[in-house]
Amino acid sequence: MLFGSFEHNLDNKLRLTIPSKLRNKLGAVVYVTRSIDGQCLEIRTPENFTEFYKNLQSQNTLLSSARTVIRSIFSNTDEVQIDGSGRIKLPANLLEEVGITKMVQITGAGEWIEVWDKDKFLDYDKKAKIELVEAAEKLGGVN
Repeated sequence: MLFGSFEHNLDNKLRLTIPSKLRNKLGAVVYVTRSIDGQCLEIRTPENFTEFYKNLQSQNTLLSSARTVIRSIFSNTDEVQIDGSGRIKLPANLLEEVGITKMVQITGAGEWIEVWDKDKFLDYDKKAKIELVEAAEKLGGVN
């Protein structure tokens, strides 16, 4: 399980150091994709990405909406290596898509890691805290 929140910087070569607490739960290769809402990048293990892929492929691809989601996800995904220093090179096009420049917030999301522009994350988090109880109630409550 991937959890926690960490503040980091991208270096000049668009590399991001994955915090060791999270990196220790990943392999040598990860998949980086734009989130469905376009607010952040998601980092998934090969196993989790395969499960994600199977879920998407189980949709009825005769439906335009299914094809739209599948195209959007897979055209905005890249396979990247974690180097010996625990860094990954984030694709410039994906960074631009979600508005990440230098300062990032890395958050564990259970099965994947999210990488946010720091300021964008702080704004999102402030709003999410206000809406948290209502959102939990819609999901059936929190035990």
